[in-house]
Amino acid sequence: MHLVILGGSGAATPEVAEGLAAWPGGVDRRPALELILVSRSADKLASVVAETRRRTADLPGAPVTVAGSTDRRAALRGADVVVNAVRIGGLAARVFDETFPQALGVPGEETMGPGGFANALRTVPALADTWRDIADVAPHALIINLTNPSGIVVMAAERQSGLRVISMCDSPATLCERIAERLGTPVGRVRARCLGMNHVGWWVPASPDELEATVDLAIGQDRDAVLAMGAIGGPYLRYYLDPVGVLATQLTASQVRAQQLQELETAMLTGYAAGAQGLPRRGAAWYPKAVLPLVDAWVNGTDEPLTVGLRNDGRIPGLPDDVMTEGPVVVRTPGIATPLAVPVLPTGAADLLAQHAAFEALTVEALTAGGGREDLVRALTANPMVDSEERAVLLVDAILAGSPG
Repeated sequence: MHLVILGGSGAATPEVAEGLAAWPGGVDRRPALELILVSRSADKLASVVAETRRRTADLPGAPVTVAGSTDRRAALRGADVVVNAVRIGGLAARVFDETFPQALGVPGEETMGPGGFANALRTVPALADTWRDIADVAPHALIINLTNPSGIVVMAAERQSGLRVISMCDSPATLCERIAERLGTPVGRVRARCLGMNHVGWWVPASPDELEATVDLAIGQDRDAVLAMGAIGGPYLRYYLDPVGVLATQLTASQVRAQQLQELETAMLTGYAAGAQGLPRRGAAWYPKAVLPLVDAWVNGTDEPLTVGLRNDGRIPGLPDDVMTEGPVVVRTPGIATPLAVPVLPTGAADLLAQHAAFEALTVEALTAGGGREDLVRALTANPMVDSEERAVLLVDAILAGSPG
């Protein structure tokens, strides 16, 4: 298997080795792999490739070879799987996304609200050539997107290139594992009741008893509100449900998450270049919990439901067909992902999801149709974290004036 990781010089990339060592269903199911890491930064890439080779050298099972390339099109030729993990603007841009909204009374975050919107404005145009290259030289590859904000990125990619791209995230996988452990039930049964959109999703209990038993697993969300909602929300929902409380917490912190990651990245890359042992870890859960289970299913087939993001195409009623929705699929026949029926979302969750879907659709329309400032303001006004058009104007102007990359 020729597996290409775009944005492969990320400091967390070598941690893919841990996922390969714990391949879903056992390493005897893992095909021989040619892992190609792609980046524009040759020096950074060299260190990450060397570290990834070191970690994969003695893996059990079929051989894994690792190479690096700064030539995207050449690396993509013959690809069976393409993982897009590019971060436009690097962590410096993420620092901007997590800080500029705070001065305007809104929490900062790289995927949610104004911060996610700023990220989209940088990322969607910058990735257009990437999607065209994939369509030209690897149109039949399994394409997995990790780049945030994933729903907007993938919807735009499909509109720009005609590709079919699957969005993956470790957040619902982690939530489903915690719920399954709490209830003592198979995780596949939990995944079958998990739905929404990227970072805006819920698990819908099958009974009031299941809701009561898991209510505390809704991170950062009020217990009574969760019980009233009737579903367990993912951790990012707190930005929509309690933006005032989230902002208050952020304003007391000495650093935003991106600044912590900058320090961690520096330590990791320095250690890779020196061949050091016992380095700090990023904790790249997206490989073992999301990407590699899908790759295994794509190659070998499975009856186990997986949570993936696909074009809606009616699977969540009331949402546009072309927005990206998350829900359970099975890949019983290798290469064919079949969506499963999903439970009905409670009214409050469905209303919030519809508002978020409208925001994503308006954002993609503005970015792919060459919309101007008014279109951007209209899109951001639709976001559940933005309380007025006046605030949206201030936020859009701040993005246009200050966003790096």
